[in-house]
Amino acid sequence: MNTFLVIAAVMAAIAAGAVALPLLRDRHSRLLGALLAVLVIGLAAGLYPLWSNWNWHPPAQADAAAGPDVAAMVAKLEKRLQDQPNDPEGWSMLGRSYLTLNRLDDAIVAYDHAHQLDSKNADAAMGLGEAMSLRAGGDITAPAAQLFEEALALAPGNPKALLYGGFAAAVRGDRTLARTRWQALKDLHPPPQIAQMLDARIAELGPAGDGSAAGSAANAATAGTNASSSGTSTSAEDLSGAVVTVNITIAPALKSRLVSEAPLFVFAREPGSQGPPLAAKRLTSAAVGSQVQLSPADSMLPGRVLVKGRQVSITARVSFSGRPVQSAGDLYGELSYDVGRDGVRNLVIDRVAE
Repeated sequence: MNTFLVIAAVMAAIAAGAVALPLLRDRHSRLLGALLAVLVIGLAAGLYPLWSNWNWHPPAQADAAAGPDVAAMVAKLEKRLQDQPNDPEGWSMLGRSYLTLNRLDDAIVAYDHAHQLDSKNADAAMGLGEAMSLRAGGDITAPAAQLFEEALALAPGNPKALLYGGFAAAVRGDRTLARTRWQALKDLHPPPQIAQMLDARIAELGPAGDGSAAGSAANAATAGTNASSSGTSTSAEDLSGAVVTVNITIAPALKSRLVSEAPLFVFAREPGSQGPPLAAKRLTSAAVGSQVQLSPADSMLPGRVLVKGRQVSITARVSFSGRPVQSAGDLYGELSYDVGRDGVRNLVIDRVAE
């Protein structure tokens, strides 16, 4: 869904305010707010001339444009959240920063933290859905659509929620609902470029009232289905007993490298996958030498959970950068685990990331 990517670029100007204002309230973060606002608006302006052919620049350009100062300010925010991990607004702020820098995996993790800490946070639900859709190449996946609906329920007048909620409705065939949401966004008097785009999208939906029955049926089907990432249904029986239990230890040769209170990420992934984990926990190095469990309750994204009978890869990684993405020098260990069949396994941190 390439249209989604274009709209994401256009909405960057609106996102600039969302990124900058919370940071400007904190005098220690004012420079970060100003820099990110300039960055986001600059990127949006650069994309406007390409509107007619729906082009999209490689994500690497955003990182190059960010510069070392912005990266340093984001690192400062990361450090603050290590000390204050129960701050949902801080995690949402970090998610917006990552999204601006096209660090999509990191944005998903940050927004998911905010969403888990405060399920009534519309910004967290909106940001998580946006990051997931961008990570999927612009497709509005079922879990992302669910998050957009959640954001709209919490903040019915949120411009980005109306925009993406309209696309989510259109994707599932509910053209009437898509038209209603986009018209509501038009009534908020957006910039001319967005108003013109909305007119074009509404015209593509066809005459008013057309397709509402099919859309309602599709909406009901979506609401009544609990789908996994592969599109297959997940029953309560599959989830019951879907627990991973590991005793985490560290190889004697690496003990001297262990830093007190360094972040420890324990997560389960499908073998060979580089996408978001099926389940994850963020602990500290103090958990080395103890037993850790992962279950469907530790799922990061809707529809991606541990189920019985699935072979997964379990990783325990001490992250000296504090980020969930592996960096050189991190200490880690891995093992293969059969969910629902294996009992307690010993997971040894015995490798150094290069």
